Amino acid sequence: MLAVFGYLFIIFEVRSFELPACNRSEYLEPSLMSCQACPTNVSMVASIDGFSCTCDEHSVPAGISRCRPCNATEVISVDGSTCVPRKCQNNSGRVVCRKCPNDYISVTQNFDGSATKEVLCVKCARGFKAQNNVCVRCEGCACARGDAAVGGACVPKRFLSDRPKQDDSRIHPAALQDVLKHEYRCINGDILACRLLAGECVRNFYMTELAGPCRLWIQPKISTPKGLPKLLIDPTSNDFKPGEFIIRKGKNSLLLVVADYTSDGGFKVIESPNERLYQCSLPLYIQIGTDFMLDCDMNITKWSQIDQNSTFAPYLNMDGVLKPLPVVVRTPSDQYIQRGSWSSTYFRRYFLVHNFLLTSSNATGTVYLREMLVRLRIERDKHQSGSLRLFVSVEVRYASKSPLAQSVTTTLSVQHEMPSAGIFRGLEIWGGVLGTLLSLYAIVQWRGEMRRGGLHFSFVPLMAGSVSDALYFAAWFSTLHALAAEAGTLGMTLPLSKAEERVIRAFVYSAVSLKALKIAWVNWKQCRCDIFFLDWSEYNTPLKDGNIQTNDGSWRLTTLAREWSRLQTKRRAPPGYTVTLALLSLQVMSPWQGYLPQSKGYRWAVASIAWISSYVLLLGVRWALDRVAGAPYAVLPRVCRATDLSLLVFQEEYYAHYVHGRNEDTKDLRLMAGPLAMCRVVMAPQLRIVYQQLSTPGIDDLGNIDARRVVLTRLLAAFFERALDGLNWVASERTVAERLLDVEVSEREAGTTSVLLYDPEDTAPSCMGVTWWGEEWSLGTFDTMLFGCIMLATDDPLLAAFVTIVVWQIMKQIRQWFGNRNQRIKTNVDETLYNK
Repeated sequence: MLAVFGYLFIIFEVRSFELPACNRSEYLEPSLMSCQACPTNVSMVASIDGFSCTCDEHSVPAGISRCRPCNATEVISVDGSTCVPRKCQNNSGRVVCRKCPNDYISVTQNFDGSATKEVLCVKCARGFKAQNNVCVRCEGCACARGDAAVGGACVPKRFLSDRPKQDDSRIHPAALQDVLKHEYRCINGDILACRLLAGECVRNFYMTELAGPCRLWIQPKISTPKGLPKLLIDPTSNDFKPGEFIIRKGKNSLLLVVADYTSDGGFKVIESPNERLYQCSLPLYIQIGTDFMLDCDMNITKWSQIDQNSTFAPYLNMDGVLKPLPVVVRTPSDQYIQRGSWSSTYFRRYFLVHNFLLTSSNATGTVYLREMLVRLRIERDKHQSGSLRLFVSVEVRYASKSPLAQSVTTTLSVQHEMPSAGIFRGLEIWGGVLGTLLSLYAIVQWRGEMRRGGLHFSFVPLMAGSVSDALYFAAWFSTLHALAAEAGTLGMTLPLSKAEERVIRAFVYSAVSLKALKIAWVNWKQCRCDIFFLDWSEYNTPLKDGNIQTNDGSWRLTTLAREWSRLQTKRRAPPGYTVTLALLSLQVMSPWQGYLPQSKGYRWAVASIAWISSYVLLLGVRWALDRVAGAPYAVLPRVCRATDLSLLVFQEEYYAHYVHGRNEDTKDLRLMAGPLAMCRVVMAPQLRIVYQQLSTPGIDDLGNIDARRVVLTRLLAAFFERALDGLNWVASERTVAERLLDVEVSEREAGTTSVLLYDPEDTAPSCMGVTWWGEEWSLGTFDTMLFGCIMLATDDPLLAAFVTIVVWQIMKQIRQWFGNRNQRIKTNVDETLYNK
């Protein structure tokens, strides 16, 4: 038990000991576990291991625990025991010491190991060259008579004379010497030289000049040396191009790896993204259908150290088999490398950073990889059902670094070109069918408006509204059909192509714009319509001496005006409830949406499903509540009867809506009850002319500003009570087609006879047709289109809901203000009632 306790004590209580950090002039004494100072004023510092003291840099031992520093004109001998003076001169107080030439090395010891009197400069023997103050063997320093020293190697002069000469100055002479050396050695079987030559060819952008580093690959008369690396992808058999593959069903991700061809001839494959050289490089996992872009800021010095003159080749890992990918190269001049003398343009390799000498100034220039773009094009395989053909290529674009810049930006991006999902075909079908039907309906509506006395211009907003509905629902139905077909055919759902996404956006944006024109026209008409309150209490009031006797019925006018104003912006399904229910629906469907691809078109279609289903559900709830508790418009007829006022609202020039409000049951007067009490009036031209004359504001011949209104009241009251000769009316029931299309298709009475149209089974006042209640289809579809438009543009349902609510409230306030203003002008009711 004690042993166990002691073991636990050691684990949980004993902490590791940390050695103290000593400075440069102190060493660590292990027995004391503390720092001790080295001897002072003797040029001693702590040793490398930190446990003792040693001579400082540029100092030599001078005894036990003592060192002596060498002065500025001396150097330390090779064995580090003596200070050896250099040959120096004092010119006007400035000391200048001799430096050995490039072909010489400095010597500080004699053959017997003793120090020389001064530093000697000794030239290397023939066949050797100075390198790091040591003479090393030089292969090109002692060439035969028929050879020439090129890049430190002996190359036959005949080889140099037979080789094409460089016409331009694209390659610096020093770099060209390395090219000639590697090329000669490669031809003679040096595999390492062939690999180095391949790197030179890649870093010079696959130069097509025969005098360049790519001559062994592009000159047809030269036999291919053994071990020459392949820089092009060989065309494969069975009709597959380089970079073309078959994706098996259910595979939704790809792994791109990279092969690193090092500057010393080595080779390694980097397969894990965790092992990549820097963040914006391969390897990379790609989710099919998901575009990707990443910017990285790189220090050019550190990047060059990472690169180390390597070249790289991208590969696609297909179930453990590496497939080479073609590389498309864009030079710093933004030009693609042309085929030229190459057999194809399916290049294999690229590089990251290349430092080279400029031929004009001998300065160092730098070219770096500015952008790597992985392009994926997917097509449906015509030979294998449910399979896809994948075309992958890697495009690299290079840029020149400014001499003043210390860091550069490189970009890694992935772009997809998806196959067509059938959106265009669906738009042709749905657009043709819906466009034809709705355009015909717009023409029928326009014809009806013209018969009602509307404007010719009304054809534009009516047609705009119909075309808007056709565009939006054609795009929606086509997208839903494509989504269902994709999910049922393939093991994965591919995103829409960019062309299809653009067409859907164009359709939705156009639909919103056209629908906005229709909404503006509807509100403009509603805010200009003629309104008249018929006061039955003035029907039998006589005219005496030209003065009008009126009763104080302002409270009745105020009550009816307030009720009519309240109904102006009444909606059957308020957008506030629709937004809330739609967002809840999207939240419930979020797990299922996780399986959808990153396609704005598909997400827009799903969001439209949530919105429209929420809207239809609210309409159903509203219908049920109206059947149980009564509709909001049912208050209007009751208010009219309670105030003994009738309401007459003109929708068009000769088309009005009437709500009967007379509550007296006089036997000698005609009783308007049932459907006829809330009817539509197709007014005869003569009656409309009289109405316009009497309703025009102004002081009449009687000298009273209200005289016209009183006369008009009596005229209309007599008209509805059949008390006028020559201005009578007949009642007619609307047909089923007229109720469905909301237009008059049958010819009725002409001349001076007006027609009162009624619906036998409809209890709603027909005057609700000139409010938002009667324009629910236009307003509801506008809300749907606006929500879908913002969702398609931002991919944010909360923002789409917020914008929809804000636009609705702005429209409501504007419509309310202009509607009240029009009512105030047409009825002369006090404007303060609208603020109550």
